[in-house]
Amino acid sequence: MAIGALTPYLPVYYASLGLGLDAIGLLSALYAAAAMLGSPLWGATADRCGSARPILAVAAVCAVLAASALAFVTGTWPIALAAAGLALAMSGIMPILDARALEVTGGRGGYARFRVWGSGSFIVAVVLTGWAMERIGARGMFLILVPTLIATAIVGLRIRSRPTTAPLARLTAIGAVLRNPTLVRFLAVVLITWTSSTTINAFFSIHLGEVGAPQSLVGIAWALGAFVEVPIMLAFPLLLRRVGLDRLLLAGTILFALRAAAIVVTRDPLVVILSMLLHGGAFALFLVGGVIYVSRHAPAGAAATAQGLLVAIVFGLAQVIGPAIGGLLAKGIGLQATFAIAGIGSAAAVVVLAWALRHASEPVEAASG
Repeated sequence: MAIGALTPYLPVYYASLGLGLDAIGLLSALYAAAAMLGSPLWGATADRCGSARPILAVAAVCAVLAASALAFVTGTWPIALAAAGLALAMSGIMPILDARALEVTGGRGGYARFRVWGSGSFIVAVVLTGWAMERIGARGMFLILVPTLIATAIVGLRIRSRPTTAPLARLTAIGAVLRNPTLVRFLAVVLITWTSSTTINAFFSIHLGEVGAPQSLVGIAWALGAFVEVPIMLAFPLLLRRVGLDRLLLAGTILFALRAAAIVVTRDPLVVILSMLLHGGAFALFLVGGVIYVSRHAPAGAAATAQGLLVAIVFGLAQVIGPAIGGLLAKGIGLQATFAIAGIGSAAAVVVLAWALRHASEPVEAASG
């Protein structure tokens, strides 16, 4: 719910403060850069401590403090510092939760049935946040964000990791992941795919206004994407058995490319809104599939670290490159042409992923069995 309150509306909040597209892009890039640095370090710390309980709670409490600051500070530098602090804190939540869920499910398709709760709560959060922002202004976002982060901290105190292998030292774990060629190739594909997607998503809410969609439909558009995620994630174990992980990952990248094409070829508000259905399908297949793929190839003792690096790319490095370059391009050539460039990147990711999957080594569980 915290992510649903934050991700779609943070650019809108920046715009309400009078910031231009280039400044919004750079702030989004700064946020992502902080997340990129924080995710693997939080994950490695959790691996090293052997218990997610105190680490997750600390990350959530820090996020509460940073979000509260962002709601009230003014001026470019205070906003940038508060946003970076929020990114650093929130980057510690996802990799720890993912690693714990993967421990419970054994790194198989059952993970998707955990993850579907995130999609369902995202739908609730974007609708509630849009309602709050319509009534009290852009700062209404924080009425949903801060309480849900407090709840995360409280619930996080009850979550304890049960690692099945001895943990590696922090830098050793990161190095072990980066020395795995299969993981490195896959993470490179993730970077291309998500950079292209975040170039669109960083400005999607603003683009809806440009094409004439009312502000009240911003939350509905994002909720549509999450709504599609729910049945796909529930069906993911069956799809995994019937179709296989590689084909599901490829299907996800293809849907990302189709979503970009749909936005580029028209300025019809309804089509642009409905394009989020394609994004939701792509997100569910590629994110859940990516988490499972990384868990299968992660070195022993580095489960949370590997997930932390994945999060660092998806919600970090990709969102540094995409919004920063996208903001600069949009200022010069407009959002429509910028989205076209992102679409070319999405199409290229399909080809690169097919190559990477063909050259993948055997999963860790298969190799050790």
